[in-house]
Amino acid sequence: MKMIRNVFTLILECLVTIEVLICIGELPTLFANLGFHFKDFFHLVADFTVRFFTFQPFTYNVVGTTVPLFPIILQKYLYSMEILVLGVLTATTIAFLFTYLTLLLFRKRMDIIKKLMELGESIPDLIFILLLQMLVIFIYKKTGVRVAQVVSLNQKVLLLPIISLAVPNSFYIAKVMILYIEEEFNKDYVTLVKSKGFSFSYIFNIHVLRNIAERMFITSKTMIWTMLSTLVIAEKLFNMNALINLMLSGTDTFIIGCMLIFIPFFILYRIFEWVSFDNGKDAR
Repeated sequence: MKMIRNVFTLILECLVTIEVLICIGELPTLFANLGFHFKDFFHLVADFTVRFFTFQPFTYNVVGTTVPLFPIILQKYLYSMEILVLGVLTATTIAFLFTYLTLLLFRKRMDIIKKLMELGESIPDLIFILLLQMLVIFIYKKTGVRVAQVVSLNQKVLLLPIISLAVPNSFYIAKVMILYIEEEFNKDYVTLVKSKGFSFSYIFNIHVLRNIAERMFITSKTMIWTMLSTLVIAEKLFNMNALINLMLSGTDTFIIGCMLIFIPFFILYRIFEWVSFDNGKDAR
């Protein structure tokens, strides 16, 4: 019974979210020409809602030609999500290795490490991407070796966009991870385990990582939305033929793109909250 209620609530929340995204997408009409056009706004919101829930075909213009939005937008969505997911995995891996080695080898110099992470985190994404492109071009000019594709020319660009998403955000992930780990090491159970003679590696791998995993997953919300903002810049600078560029081509594409991005993550985190809550109740 509880599962049915949760599923019904999730469907209702998704429907409300879809309607909110439609309203956000049509907001420019409401404030067009520095006025308030409520009638036009509600008409467009109602029109899009009817078209969406009755599965009417959506179209967009390509060089003056009207073409169906589906399945093209799904292909571009999968391309953008491939970059995003690989960026998240790469950033998490870099942050974990950096955190583990720092705590293992440089615990007494943690203040310096934190300042360096703050310095790295402060570099704007735009500057980092431009420097990365300049580095690849410099290497090519000096050695003749093309390390990676700098700009998309009718082909997928993967390596540099993934690095652009992963490296800047890895500083944030590592900072949060170190904060959570330090909090865990100050807890009584860690002191008890230390008193029994267990090594740092054992405590870290067996106890601490397990206890911070849930908090890190919750923190990943911030990381994903930050990476999405970086993805907007990356798609422009690398001339990627992906979702974000398509979303900026019109109102319908923008709204559908927002749905494709937001709804899956919303469902994922909502299911995690259910599982986490149920596990918490069982533990109590």
